Amino acid sequence: MSAVARRPGFKFRFFPPLLIVFCLASFGFAGIFSARTAEAAAAKAPDFSLKTVNGKAYALSAYRGKPVLLNFWATWCPACREELPSLVKLARKYKGKLQVLSVSIDSPAGPLKEYLGNHPLPFPVLSDPNREVAFDLYAVFGLPATFLIDKNGNLIERVYGAQDWMSPGMVGKVKKLLSAK
Repeated sequence: MSAVARRPGFKFRFFPPLLIVFCLASFGFAGIFSARTAEAAAAKAPDFSLKTVNGKAYALSAYRGKPVLLNFWATWCPACREELPSLVKLARKYKGKLQVLSVSIDSPAGPLKEYLGNHPLPFPVLSDPNREVAFDLYAVFGLPATFLIDKNGNLIERVYGAQDWMSPGMVGKVKKLLSAK
């Protein structure tokens, strides 16, 4: 076999590992390989103001001094609806210590209003029908998406996908958030 015939195979062997590295970097998993500290990684959570389906306005900055769990979801998202009961339990367990804020990206707001009529939630549910907060400010790329924000307004952690917020791992994250200075 000639050297010319072996050369394409040689190059191809390096393509899959390089593709994997590129994909990891593209999707924001570079932090896995980074030695950055939590303090260096913390960034201010973007402030916003949204209304409930009943027209009451809420601003994230109003909760400065209290840890916030900010959850983005939609009524048409099965994983989001699956996650909500554990968020309700978490909100009740840490009532007065943790503020849970929920942001629905439903558009129009009719389905959200109907859903909340059948499934009332014990925390504010804000409507982001134009998805400006979800997509433009928080770069949400999948639902549900949850952001843990410390009492100083620093974005501590992003959690994508449905979670059991009463599981030991998630409760541990919340306890860590509550104890952060």
